[in-house]
Amino acid sequence: MSRIKTEQQQDILCLQGELDVHSLNDLWSTQNTILNGVKCIDVAQLTRVDSSGLATLIYFCNKYHVKLKGINPQLQTLITLYDLQPVIDI
Repeated sequence: MSRIKTEQQQDILCLQGELDVHSLNDLWSTQNTILNGVKCIDVAQLTRVDSSGLATLIYFCNKYHVKLKGINPQLQTLITLYDLQPVIDI
């Protein structure tokens, strides 16, 4: 069973669950489909994000020119620790 769920609501991709090394294959294999027409990724329902999950979000932001929305304190801490504010269009 997947640890990450995706749902597209108009031009927003909502992620729910755990975005970590164990769930990345689900996103990588469907990225062209799930990010088609998306302008924003809502990460408010993510319960856990590790460094590989953060790297994936950074990649998606840059490759697909999307913004992140609903950043929780844990994810904000990772973004700050890696000094990624200039890289992500928040």
